[in-house]
Amino acid sequence: MKKICQGLVFVIFISIVSMLLNTYLLGFIETLTIGIILGIIITNTIGYGENLEAGITYSLKKILKWGIVLLGVKLNFNSVIELGPMILILVIIIIVSALILSHLIGKYFSLNNKLSTLLGVGSSICGASAIVAMGPVIDADEEDTAISVAIISLLGALGVVIYSSLSYVIPLSDIEYGIWAGSSLQGVAHALAGAGARGADSISMEIGTIVKMARVTLLAPVAIILSMIFNTSKSGEKKRVSFPIYVLLFILVGAFFTINDIYKLIPVAFSIGTLNIDLIFILKELSNFFILMAMVAMGLKVNIKSFTSTGLKALYACSILFFLISIFSLVLSKIMI
Repeated sequence: MKKICQGLVFVIFISIVSMLLNTYLLGFIETLTIGIILGIIITNTIGYGENLEAGITYSLKKILKWGIVLLGVKLNFNSVIELGPMILILVIIIIVSALILSHLIGKYFSLNNKLSTLLGVGSSICGASAIVAMGPVIDADEEDTAISVAIISLLGALGVVIYSSLSYVIPLSDIEYGIWAGSSLQGVAHALAGAGARGADSISMEIGTIVKMARVTLLAPVAIILSMIFNTSKSGEKKRVSFPIYVLLFILVGAFFTINDIYKLIPVAFSIGTLNIDLIFILKELSNFFILMAMVAMGLKVNIKSFTSTGLKALYACSILFFLISIFSLVLSKIMI
């Protein structure tokens, strides 16, 4: 336990440094990306002692799963239902298309299937969060996961700038623009920032948020399907599929907070003396920090030579994928809504 604690403190320290750099110096780079980069720099320059390895691995394997479970707090199944079947159909079409395209493009660039899949789920579901959630499901290498998160974070940031620049130029209604941004930008933060380019109180912001949450909701069924696919041996015989318990907990947490939002089973905002408590905010921040710790741990396990040789090809492949998803979702938002 002592060894785990030493490594955990090390990872927590780097995570806090990442947050401070994002807040005060590198606001144009996502905190997750900063955490990964710091981890990569440390492990490939000064390195770290073996006494820290247990805690780093614990962050990657255990803390990560709790971060994923707490992501369920952000789900709102009611919002998905209210949009009607056409939105769900649009989102499903985009996700399926993105996964197929990521496989084909990845094959062209000689990427392994798991890396291509991670780039696909990151591009089509919910960015870095989907990647870190799907990594254990398909038993992806830490380096593939780290590469995918860094690339998705980079392209997502560029996407926000591009979409914001086009928000008043491209001939779309607020609803159409919200659907376009919500269905094609990678992470939740990217989609909300892009959809809010026409104003924080605009219809596009509201629609973009709901569409993005529909994509996040589909993380669970996609995880189940991919788990079955990647648990098939080369001979074609199915291996025993173990349903990832943290995915189930992710669904249950989302369902509970959706029901609680309607029936007010437990208070989520209350006061203790002069202290105001917002339970949902706390759980969201805790989820974000747990995932950041996992990203730092991934960075600490990355071999820079391997990252360099594979990273550029993955960046080219994912850039093409992002462009195709953006065009495809733009067309769908015009003809289906």
